[in-house]
Amino acid sequence: MSLKDIVNSICIEVKNRDSKKVDELLYQLCDFENLKILDIYPYQIESNEKFSQVEVFFDKLEIIDFEQKTQDFYSYLKSLEKFKKFFEMIWLGSTEFYAFYDLPDTLYKDEMYYKFYEREWNKIIPKDREELNLIKIDDYSMLISLIKLAVSDHLDLFFIIPEENIVFRGNGLAFILYSEQNLDLFEKIANTEGLYIR
Repeated sequence: MSLKDIVNSICIEVKNRDSKKVDELLYQLCDFENLKILDIYPYQIESNEKFSQVEVFFDKLEIIDFEQKTQDFYSYLKSLEKFKKFFEMIWLGSTEFYAFYDLPDTLYKDEMYYKFYEREWNKIIPKDREELNLIKIDDYSMLISLIKLAVSDHLDLFFIIPEENIVFRGNGLAFILYSEQNLDLFEKIANTEGLYIR
């Protein structure tokens, strides 16, 4: 199957709410290379040494960063805000916007990633905890909770927008785009929010 065929099939199956079929199709996306990436940088940083000095991942932060609101803390929140605004714009313009995610087997509630986003974890964990979660997002606070957990790189998340035939996969401070559609509109929105599609 081509990338276009798989994405089309995913968009059909989310409307049917067939989470097992969606899971199988999303797994097939991993075979594709040379995909577009929604990133905070306009190009790939080749030097790992330089990159490690400026990139602030959630897990790089320590308790003191959260307690004292350090420079690194604000740097991370600034990057998070860019993704929140980008997906907010996409969500507002879409008639149907779905999320698919696997919950971690174990949530370590004493870890900082859980403590800092405890409200978000409680919001996305269904009462009858299922292995696969496929939801239509009509609630803004649910959208934001999912983005926070994906950007912190603690939730494997897919956003699926059927009318645009596009799938986004959350991967820390970057999202992979699966689509063969024209991405001009998405690029404009990304650039407005200080993000880049490359």
